[in-house]
Amino acid sequence: MNKVKNDPLGYYEILAVNFDAEEKQIKQNYRDLAKKWHPDHNTDPEALDIFQKISVAYDILSDPDKRLVYDLLAQAYCGEKFPDMFSLKVYKNRAGKEDLTVRAVSVWKVIGKIVATESVKSDEVCNYTEARKLLFLTAAGNWLFGWWSLKGFRDNLKALVYNVKKVEHNNKANLRLLLHNAVAFQQENRLENAYLMAQRALYYADPCQQELIRRYMQSLKVEPKVRFPLWNFGMLKAVQFVIPAVLLILSTIPFSGSVVTESDLNRYFAKVKEIAYYQEVKFRTGGETVDDMVVGKVLNIPVDITDAARLYHTAKGLNVMFGPGDDFDVITKLEKNATVRITGMTPDEIWFRVMLDNGDMGFIRREFLKKGIGNKIPFGSKIYKAPAVN
Repeated sequence: MNKVKNDPLGYYEILAVNFDAEEKQIKQNYRDLAKKWHPDHNTDPEALDIFQKISVAYDILSDPDKRLVYDLLAQAYCGEKFPDMFSLKVYKNRAGKEDLTVRAVSVWKVIGKIVATESVKSDEVCNYTEARKLLFLTAAGNWLFGWWSLKGFRDNLKALVYNVKKVEHNNKANLRLLLHNAVAFQQENRLENAYLMAQRALYYADPCQQELIRRYMQSLKVEPKVRFPLWNFGMLKAVQFVIPAVLLILSTIPFSGSVVTESDLNRYFAKVKEIAYYQEVKFRTGGETVDDMVVGKVLNIPVDITDAARLYHTAKGLNVMFGPGDDFDVITKLEKNATVRITGMTPDEIWFRVMLDNGDMGFIRREFLKKGIGNKIPFGSKIYKAPAVN
């Protein structure tokens, strides 16, 4: 029985049937209404328009598969924003790549305008690494540049509460994203991906919606064995407190009579543990990027992409971790002989920070790495560029 009562395009309403109506009732109501409003027999100026709407509604509701997809998308979209349910495109991550781990992250940015501030809320589609960077940069922008008045300061406090809360509880945006992608994958006949998206949508759905989503998953007639690592919502919340915490510490300097040293800050961060800090990775050519892995102290190794001496390869298939420890989440899994670039190491040299082909940073135990190139480095990799020949 269909307990969900959303009808954004009015299909149930125009056929005058309940949401749990059986096929026989839908067919009978269509016949009665079509006979009444057929333009060959009805001279009402709106007869043709009404007859066409009746026909479209019947085409959707009389087909069990189309009806299920309509009911599913009806949980995520209102009438004016309802998409063409037969030509959906998969939402990709912020890098423009297809990514089964994407979620919708709601952010509130407070933008400084000299003597005023402007507040902007948006939903961003991103993977976990992108979400961590987005939330950190949003918090940094808000607290460093977004408060030029008392109102701006108040907005910052509200934005901080909003962004922290929405990390895990932006149910509506995530339900819309995941159901949309599920149907889009189904239309491309990629049923396992459709199943995985619908499965993740269950987390954001209410009990009635969950019943509908499970019926949809059963209709796909697949059950993938793939499992994705869960997002570390605690870490996503913690990175937003880095800048406020640092500003709070700095604000006490004039009153303490002492200077806060780097060692003091490191001891403070190590004590509270929830404070992450971000290290710059410098290139010999003069450029730099931000290593947004959450770490303790890591010794940097300057990156020269023409230097093959810092290239290592994996001794076996293994996981790349977000931080220097087995308790961190997994970024990705590398195959045996995968080539990586060393960009840093922990002081005890147990963990190496490595750069992957796509430029992401992660950590691997030193014991599982062998010096030199393993498998052939793929075209477009960011870890190595052969030096120019004079």
